Amino acid sequence: METLWFFRVSTLFMVFLVTLALNLDDNIVARLGFSANYGIIFVLAVVCTAFIAGRHAAIVAIAVIFSLNANMPLDFSLNLGFDRDLYAGLMAALVLQPLLTRVLE
Repeated sequence: METLWFFRVSTLFMVFLVTLALNLDDNIVARLGFSANYGIIFVLAVVCTAFIAGRHAAIVAIAVIFSLNANMPLDFSLNLGFDRDLYAGLMAALVLQPLLTRVLE
């Protein structure tokens, strides 16, 4: 059972790491004003993985899809009809929602 959990968390971490480092010059981290640094991307992937690792598989899949859409070039997300900052906000809401729920209770 622990092997399955470790495989799930490591796969989720690698997916977040790849989606965040996909478009290094114009991803979420660069739009927030940070430099294109792999250390920041690594820490952000660890934080996202830690917050979402225990969630339901559908929520994890939606967060990964939003992360991928938010980090793609501008033309890709505009072809889908939404701005990529909307995808980033929805992904952040999915990742941070359990933390905010625990704090406000």
